[in-house]
Amino acid sequence: MRSRRVWRLGAVALAFGMLGVVSCGSKSAKGSSATKALADIAPTELHTVATGTSNVTPAPGTIFICPVDLPTPSGPVRFPTTYTAASTPWASNGLIDIAKIATVPGAVKLEHRFTITTTATERHLEGNGIPNHAIGTFPIPADSAAYPYYAALPADGYANAAEIPVLPYDLDLTIPKNPEVNATPTCLNSLITGVSSQTGAAWHAEVAPDSQGRIFDPNAALPTDRCFGHPYAQQYHYHGWSYKCMPDQGKAGEQSPLFGYAIDGFGIYGPLDGHGKWITNAQLDECHGLTSKIPWDGKVVKMYHYVINNEFPYSVGCFRGTPGTESHVMTHF
Repeated sequence: MRSRRVWRLGAVALAFGMLGVVSCGSKSAKGSSATKALADIAPTELHTVATGTSNVTPAPGTIFICPVDLPTPSGPVRFPTTYTAASTPWASNGLIDIAKIATVPGAVKLEHRFTITTTATERHLEGNGIPNHAIGTFPIPADSAAYPYYAALPADGYANAAEIPVLPYDLDLTIPKNPEVNATPTCLNSLITGVSSQTGAAWHAEVAPDSQGRIFDPNAALPTDRCFGHPYAQQYHYHGWSYKCMPDQGKAGEQSPLFGYAIDGFGIYGPLDGHGKWITNAQLDECHGLTSKIPWDGKVVKMYHYVINNEFPYSVGCFRGTPGTESHVMTHF
């Protein structure tokens, strides 16, 4: 029998020291393509988080984090309770210009292993955490535009965060096959919020703390590869426009397909509704989801599900169901 332990959220040590590469901004986005029915499934910008946005209660447009202490050289400190808006060449005034991101270069294909099996009550996702698509070059090349942002960050066991490679790991998640909505949302106690059924790679919560007691949207503060992924503790994971490299992203004017499963068992779908219209945060609840008709296990049913769009927190903000269990403690501290 597999031993099972619940994923726990800890300090994002990769982002410690971010003070040297980001600075504050406080304006939120006002009226852009996110508020319209887009003709394409590819966003040109992301709406990042505003300074002062809280993460201690469930609310639309943020994430709900369980209380946790972060280890620091001077001792444990409580995880920051509000966000700070980052200002980088691609992020300002509440918007992230995707075309300006200092993308991690490369298209490296690694050995991929991933399976999904089901019983009458459970869905079991198992693999090595490596996606079925090419990823950026990690360690990050020193001559790339992305390198300085990571080289400024410390990383346990490495000269700096730019030296962190992507390695396989034991991804093993058991979730309810027929999840149920709880009366109240559950806070995120794990960096991992879900796993893509299309690629076999995980999503991480949109949070990156620094050594100054601040937290940021990772998409605004750090470059990612062309698929909006990068490693933490050698484990590749997604942020932001995470469906960019998925095999089936859907089609403009049609309902988006299933992209994967949150760790409470509910589906994670793309940004277009049943009429092919872009879903905005104004339509989503405090966990970044809604109830509508979706394709589910070969049928069309009306049920709760999460949505990936281009507005923070982009995918799962908290859990409406009961989180599942896994056989290996991942990204803990």
